[in-house]
Amino acid sequence: MFTFSRARSATAFAIALAAGAVSVVAPTANAAPDGSNIVINEVYGGGGNNGSVYSNDFVELYNPTDTPIDVTGWKIVQKSTRGGVGGTATLSGAVPAKSYFLVEGFKGTNDTGVLPTADGTGSFNFSGTGAIAELVDESSTIIDLVGWGGASAFEGAPAGGTSNSTSIQRVEVGVDTDNNATDFTVDAPTPQNSGGTVDPVDPVDPVDPVDPAGEITPIADIQGAGPATPLEGQAVTTQGVVTGVYDEGGRDGFYIQTEGTGGDLQAATDASHGVFVYLGASATYPQIGDSVEVSGTATEYFEVTQIANATVKLLDEPLQPVTPVAIDHLPAGEEAREAYESMLVIPTDAYTVTNNYALNTFGEIGLAPGTEAFRQPTDVVLPGQEAIALQAEIDALLVTLDDGRTRNYMNSDKTTPLPYLHTEDGGIKPIRTGDGVAFDNPVVVHYSHDMWRFQPQTPITGANLQAELPISWEESRTAELAVPGSVQGEYTVASFNVLNYFTSLGQDEAGCRYYEDMYGNPVATNYCNVRGAYSVEAFADQQVKIVNAINQLDADVVGLEEIENTATVTGDVTRRDESLAALVEALNAAAGETKWAYVESPTKLGTDEDFIRTAFIYQPAKIETVGESRIFDDAVYTGTARQPLAQEFRPAGGGESFVAVVNHFKSKGSVANGDADTGDGQGNNANLRAAQAAALIEHLDAQDDWADAPVFVIGDLNAYSQEDAVRAFEQQGFTNINESHAGSTPTYQFGGMVGSLDHALGNEAAMTRVVDAAVWNINADESIAFEYSRRNYNTIDFHDETPFRSSDHDPIKVGFTLGSESTDGEAPVTPTDPEETEEPTTPGSGTSNFAELFSTLFGVAGLGTAIYRLVKLFFPAFGVKLPGAFSSGSSR
Repeated sequence: MFTFSRARSATAFAIALAAGAVSVVAPTANAAPDGSNIVINEVYGGGGNNGSVYSNDFVELYNPTDTPIDVTGWKIVQKSTRGGVGGTATLSGAVPAKSYFLVEGFKGTNDTGVLPTADGTGSFNFSGTGAIAELVDESSTIIDLVGWGGASAFEGAPAGGTSNSTSIQRVEVGVDTDNNATDFTVDAPTPQNSGGTVDPVDPVDPVDPVDPAGEITPIADIQGAGPATPLEGQAVTTQGVVTGVYDEGGRDGFYIQTEGTGGDLQAATDASHGVFVYLGASATYPQIGDSVEVSGTATEYFEVTQIANATVKLLDEPLQPVTPVAIDHLPAGEEAREAYESMLVIPTDAYTVTNNYALNTFGEIGLAPGTEAFRQPTDVVLPGQEAIALQAEIDALLVTLDDGRTRNYMNSDKTTPLPYLHTEDGGIKPIRTGDGVAFDNPVVVHYSHDMWRFQPQTPITGANLQAELPISWEESRTAELAVPGSVQGEYTVASFNVLNYFTSLGQDEAGCRYYEDMYGNPVATNYCNVRGAYSVEAFADQQVKIVNAINQLDADVVGLEEIENTATVTGDVTRRDESLAALVEALNAAAGETKWAYVESPTKLGTDEDFIRTAFIYQPAKIETVGESRIFDDAVYTGTARQPLAQEFRPAGGGESFVAVVNHFKSKGSVANGDADTGDGQGNNANLRAAQAAALIEHLDAQDDWADAPVFVIGDLNAYSQEDAVRAFEQQGFTNINESHAGSTPTYQFGGMVGSLDHALGNEAAMTRVVDAAVWNINADESIAFEYSRRNYNTIDFHDETPFRSSDHDPIKVGFTLGSESTDGEAPVTPTDPEETEEPTTPGSGTSNFAELFSTLFGVAGLGTAIYRLVKLFFPAFGVKLPGAFSSGSSR
């Protein structure tokens, strides 16, 4: 379970943004007799009928757990006793721990009673005597089912029949034994909303209500100086000026602030003068600037102080207006921010977009104070304490700009235009990571889903499509288009991640599932062997962007990652280059000439190859291959990552040659061989990636014909610049060309931070020839809304044929010179220690006995080789020599 806490971590934040939602407890099987999930607690179907108690039907949910559960996208489905589907209710928000969630249904013809303020509304219209109610999650899994009266579907046996004046309700709140007959009783309806929190084990003694016409409680007293209201559960009456109104989009409330406050900075020990008032979906709302008196219950909702069960009265005499507090940035740390909770502010100093991933789902933009996005800690400092300290600093500074709504634009609200990306005239204006933003209008400080936020004063899309944005920014795409042509050098080499480019389509794989757009059309595959586009149409969208990007990148040699390995997909090794050939054909067609060729697969292939692979394409008018390519097959890659692919190239017609090795190391995702995250900032599989780096260097050492060649190691190492795998190369004489020539420009965005997973590294011979390099920021900075896989997920079509968001990784391009002969301009070679000349230089002899010993000791096949290589890689720094290729001191 995910426990809400003000103490946030980078891991929790990363998980929240990658998944597109936060604070979700994964649903279990149908119903939850172990008390681990939400249950239907009460159902009333007599709403508005003759003899009814309330005008509306309702369903009351209950969360028996100790953790809030997000139900956004879940549904309540009404069925007749025979199973015919009737009305539904699509839910939004979360059910607090040990609390109720009231959903209001159809209103009958008789005004017989008003329900408490509902947490959600729907169109269900149950029979007054018997029916079936289902609670289903986003994947249509039934979380709970209740049948009563003459119901044909039920758990165990149906509950008793009802009348217009009775409901079915659980005998014990939240307790489900999977038998409707024994779990439910028939009695007078008792609807409760999320403001009516009751612990069924330890009931709270009732608090005498405060007379609404009595003493006014200042908002600061309701807030208190600590993280929670000191008046929890008490009835209060207060007054204030309305500063933000959210009458649609799911927030269902408004902010008020004490008259005459604002302007001055708050001390960390001050109590906030603002508070949120929850009204529910069907209510009459005041307007911004109104002076109001509010009566209700003071409570904490997701760790934010609010007034629930509220009644609102406009004051005859206006209160003194409030003034936004001019802050340079939202102060760092929980205590300092708590003092501004629900208050109106306007930031005056620079903020920079550091995260736009959740813009496509919940309309959120992560902001970093200053002029740069947050960097991944291990991209700039060493793993361990330095990285942990930097992550804590980032967590304390981050603030999220919201859209004033809680809807998920990827599933529950696809017909509403995405906020920020669309313009008032229906156009599109990208907002990219790294873009500086200026606040033109005030915002309200808010806290939810484990993040501090700025809320606009009204929702900025939906019913308020023409609302003024709180920020403005300069469009930064145009400047990127000139980057590839600016790289100097006689020849160029680059890497490009082609985002699972598969000519084999999901529609042709039996049983392959898919993600669909808002019209139900399949777009991308969903955990199939085929990992790219599902349909012909989606593939065309994907290919046109990749083709335009690679043609504009215009490098002489391009190493590719995530291209289909058609041999693994089909089982036919003769088809291994099929997708690669198709991409080259598309590139040439777009270029209008035979501009590109591909490096054919070598005779000897890798062991147990993945469904994706690495590959090379090149421009034969400038470059030609020397010999066939070489796959560095090794136990540390088999079954965990893609084998490196090496190829020797030289200028067309002859000249000094160079070697390029394209890579795609094991990711930070699923754990391989027990190599789990140690908490040092490197994520999962850090040791494995370091072993993969060691293996690559060892294989290079074994290529005697490349002993003095310039070598470029390129591709996705899945390691940031200061992590072990990258430093393994540097300790063997390689230089990170991004850091030496390209300004340490990040290539990837994840978890609200940017960093470089994609690298170009050169040995000493290569670095004497490198003259320039650049990262082309066309992908990582872009919202995923522009990716082919998200086309038509929203009412606005964001797709275009530009290179932008053709992948999720940015390419890096390196410019260098070569001599006319193979010996011209040769880099100095470090003299070999005579004592080392007799050491074995090929994989095997010096390695095998030690590797076998380690494997025997640890009992994991391939682990011995990995440990041996790590030991051998790092021990020379301490003057220790071990047998094998690393002893040579080679810089290759």
